Amino acid sequence: MTARRAIPGPARAIETSAHDDLETDDDVVRAMQDELHEAEEKLEVYRSDASLAQTLDTDVQHTERTLATLSQRIAARRAEIAEESWASETFAGLREIPVASQDRSFVSVRKEDLSRIAPRLAAEIPKKSHLWADWTVWNFRRRPVHRASAMPAEALRRTQASLAYFERLEVWHAVGMADPWLVGGVRLPSRRERFYLLYDWGTETTADRQGLR
Repeated sequence: MTARRAIPGPARAIETSAHDDLETDDDVVRAMQDELHEAEEKLEVYRSDASLAQTLDTDVQHTERTLATLSQRIAARRAEIAEESWASETFAGLREIPVASQDRSFVSVRKEDLSRIAPRLAAEIPKKSHLWADWTVWNFRRRPVHRASAMPAEALRRTQASLAYFERLEVWHAVGMADPWLVGGVRLPSRRERFYLLYDWGTETTADRQGLR
């Protein structure tokens, strides 16, 4: 594969104050900001009334702990939002594959996610395996692709702006099925690993699979 391009970190989300109102903030951030304002107001009251603070000592301690963690929680949520926005833009046009579990040889995808990502494949599996009715996930055997140049031309065209961000390319074979997927894997700054469907031989033009070794 080509040299991997560095993934930018969510610097702006970290540098901004927890009190700032950002256009990208969602309801989760706003709810935490409301909680932050409430905690600050309560502590201000306690600081101005020593007898009240002594009477409600347990709540004072709880409010102080809440205040100490809220800024970090807001920064963490903003980092998640920034990361999601970056990934959506960078990998636009590619279908993300939500992975339920994985090991070195297999990955599992929930049936409802598979039906959304690849409805043709989800419809064909029950015709060839009675296990579909009993399982909540479907397994894919995975193996690495060592040469990006072996990718189908359409997959290269589709990923030309994002290919350098992928840590690895893999071929995934749904258990019991013939047509594989070409998948790109990337680990984001949050340490979350994402997988994207780059090419599906079951629905796209036939290509020489022997090159994917």
